[in-house]
Amino acid sequence: MALPATAESALAQVAPEFYAQGSAVYTFWIDLATASIGATGWGTLYPTVVALLATHQWNRLIQSQASGPVASNSVSNGKTQVSISQSFVAAPVKSVDEWELSSTPWGRQFLAIRQTRAAFGPRLVVL
Repeated sequence: MALPATAESALAQVAPEFYAQGSAVYTFWIDLATASIGATGWGTLYPTVVALLATHQWNRLIQSQASGPVASNSVSNGKTQVSISQSFVAAPVKSVDEWELSSTPWGRQFLAIRQTRAAFGPRLVVL
């Protein structure tokens, strides 16, 4: 299977539920992602990473509208009720952008691809 040539065709593959919302919805998010990252360094993966970032950003908006910033739960032993609130649980990451991108499957895939690119990935410095 060939790599997608456009962000729209990549979006149809990586996030069909988002693509199904129609171009009136996803075009804004693709434009935002395109403005956020330049094409340099991505090679033929650029349309895919734009689609991943657009989907990540859209999904973060949907998540925040659906659940709000804090999830709560009540626990009771029959006599006492305790309310527990938790905003999130995240694996340790190196930077704020990695923490934010780690919050969705599309963001984690974006990070994984970014790590494979020489322009962005880990570097070995030989002295």
